Amino acid sequence: MEPQITITGNLGNDVDHRMVGEQLSVSTFRLANTPRVQRNGNWIEHPTTWLTVQCWRQLADNVRDSLGKGDPVVVHGRLRTETWRTKEGEDRERQFIEATSVGHDLNRGVAKFRRNEKPSRSAERDAVARQALAEAEGIDADPTFDDTTEEDAA
Repeated sequence: MEPQITITGNLGNDVDHRMVGEQLSVSTFRLANTPRVQRNGNWIEHPTTWLTVQCWRQLADNVRDSLGKGDPVVVHGRLRTETWRTKEGEDRERQFIEATSVGHDLNRGVAKFRRNEKPSRSAERDAVARQALAEAEGIDADPTFDDTTEEDAA
């Protein structure tokens, strides 16, 4: 079973959106979460946790069109670890969230939802594009990985 995570926070930057191949969208942003607790009537801020959030396909397009730096959001997705070896032979790793859902945090404001039409998608095309992105970033990818969810299959 893959680790799932849900976290709230603010976008630390504008959404970075790009195309992988001709048809696959990917958006990334940095999410800042600064826990605050009240002690003896004073608010105390704990250190900020920064996470990279990665969104694919329609979610990537919707995130690009809906969010901006500073927006309060709720993110749910898979906790991932990427590992690679640098040209110098050093092993590196980073953790990030591969989002399955992203939305405005309605505890902190209001939003207006607009439904879009569900596009068709090709799992094979997505796998090829994911491999191309991984190779471009110098990271090993598993082209057999199938991230189709029950919702995608419907």
